[in-house]
Amino acid sequence: MWKVRAIRGATTASENTAEAIKQVVTELLDAIETHNQLDTDDIVSVIFTATRDLNAVFPASVARERPHWENIPLLDVQQMYVEGSLELCIRVLMYVNTLKSQDKIYHTYLGKARNLRPDWSLSQI
Repeated sequence: MWKVRAIRGATTASENTAEAIKQVVTELLDAIETHNQLDTDDIVSVIFTATRDLNAVFPASVARERPHWENIPLLDVQQMYVEGSLELCIRVLMYVNTLKSQDKIYHTYLGKARNLRPDWSLSQI
């Protein structure tokens, strides 16, 4: 039966530049699409958060440039600041229509963001 499922992911940029952000957002979305065998028609919406030290480009504008992503509802918000938290971090919450059960969803954590959810990173290797 078709269900709406959420896919989580995160990555870190090397610096606050449009190019660095574009590179890691592309890498993150490529990995999520590949590992979950997504058809873009099944993506309901995507929310991106970025830490306050990333403001060179909107992650959603990077996603909007992807083939077949022009009609997917996208939203950028600033991640809540907590002292000592991971810097230069972009998180994603993607809602998709799928036949997969929740335990078959692959959540992608790249770069220094691997430490955010080591339980998901290790169980999916």
